[in-house]
Amino acid sequence: MINRSLHVIAVTLVSLACLLPIARAADLVTISSLQAYPEAYKMKVVQVTGMITGYQMQHFIGSNSKLEKCIQGFLVDDGSGMIEASYAALCQMGPVLLKDGDQVTVEGHYLGRLDVKAVKKN
Repeated sequence: MINRSLHVIAVTLVSLACLLPIARAADLVTISSLQAYPEAYKMKVVQVTGMITGYQMQHFIGSNSKLEKCIQGFLVDDGSGMIEASYAALCQMGPVLLKDGDQVTVEGHYLGRLDVKAVKKN
């Protein structure tokens, strides 16, 4: 009886693990699509590829955690449009540091702008 229960649990966990990449996959979209159909993408995780402009970095120490936080604000231009983005991380965790002119793929929640969760330099 116990072996059967363990087998069912194992099969269930393997099945869920196979579905995880599907659930976390973000759609690669153009900025013009985000701007043309904002309600279709609202709160969804999307990917945008383009060039960084208007880069700004802010550092501050968290009042409760006392950890140094880095917030990088920038625009992403993919040739079809531009979108504002913000990437917040703990500085000591070694976030990807950006600069104007970088070609990147960013992934984040669309809220009229991008709340970036991951950045990859291309």
